[in-house]
Amino acid sequence: MKKSFFISIILTIFLGAFFGKVLYNHYEEETVMSEGTSFYLLQYGVYSNQEEALREKEKIDASLIVKEDNKFYLYLGMSLQKKFMEKVKNYYDQENIVTYIKEMPLSNTTFTNHLSQWDILLSNANSKEETISICKVVLADYEETVLTQ
Repeated sequence: MKKSFFISIILTIFLGAFFGKVLYNHYEEETVMSEGTSFYLLQYGVYSNQEEALREKEKIDASLIVKEDNKFYLYLGMSLQKKFMEKVKNYYDQENIVTYIKEMPLSNTTFTNHLSQWDILLSNANSKEETISICKVVLADYEETVLTQ
């Protein structure tokens, strides 16, 4: 009886230490990954007042206005990978719409996780319409997840 009791205690301690180490390693990896994360935005323009930005926003369907440093930036897409923004940029280039790819830090882990899922969809998008539709949803998600906090 005593022998099986001690074996149970030792096994419980071993399993607790093992699972604790696994969870700790997973937590440490998630924290390190999210700290230095940056993302890429496709910028259409920058404006000194909101009225100008709103006028330009009406011209482009998939867009988001973000106020930064007393200026209003108009974005058409965002991704964790630059190659996806280059793909979107090419669609706009075909219409002679000048855009710029801009890299920025991203510290919102919730949105980072969302963006990685949107990137999967962007990688599988085969047409301009699909790509622009995904960009619209990403911009709305960014507005809801990051800007409204």
